[in-house]
Amino acid sequence: MVISCGIFREELEYLIAEKKVDFNVVFLDPTLHVNFDRLRSRLVEALDNCTKRGEKPLLIYGKCHPDMDKIAAGYGARRIDAGNCLEALAGRDEIRRLDGEAKTFFLTAGWINNWEKMFNVGFEDFGYDFRAMFSTYKRIVVFDSGVSPINEEKVLRLSDYTSLPVEKLPLSLARFMKLIEDLQKA
Repeated sequence: MVISCGIFREELEYLIAEKKVDFNVVFLDPTLHVNFDRLRSRLVEALDNCTKRGEKPLLIYGKCHPDMDKIAAGYGARRIDAGNCLEALAGRDEIRRLDGEAKTFFLTAGWINNWEKMFNVGFEDFGYDFRAMFSTYKRIVVFDSGVSPINEEKVLRLSDYTSLPVEKLPLSLARFMKLIEDLQKA
């Protein structure tokens, strides 16, 4: 059984359908990243359900919670070798290279399509205004696998909200697929 952040929904559904990746996936809400307590609770619930059925859990998550690896180890779960969703799709080296060009905030298509919902949860739970977070950045780069349609209105609203230009960068799912293959083999 695979437990995945919902940020990867479109990519995983594509790989299952097109590349015949054979596994069942439970997707957790991507807004859980905003609240570590809720993320832990939902992740533990999904891991409990998986292990109760006698299945070995696989996690398609980065280190999205400070205790992610400790939580996973408690269930014998294996996790993809990526610090976050951006590394899973583009790789650490590509992130470093692009950030070296300009102070860059990176997003996936899934994040673009969910940013308002996530920011609203952060504001409701903690009164956090995400606008301040973008003051040190020069641009936003959205990694586009071509699998998940990017809502252009949301791109414009994010650019207006942050006062930053948004660039789309195409990428292949080959790296992501390799991480999944490695996870299944381990």
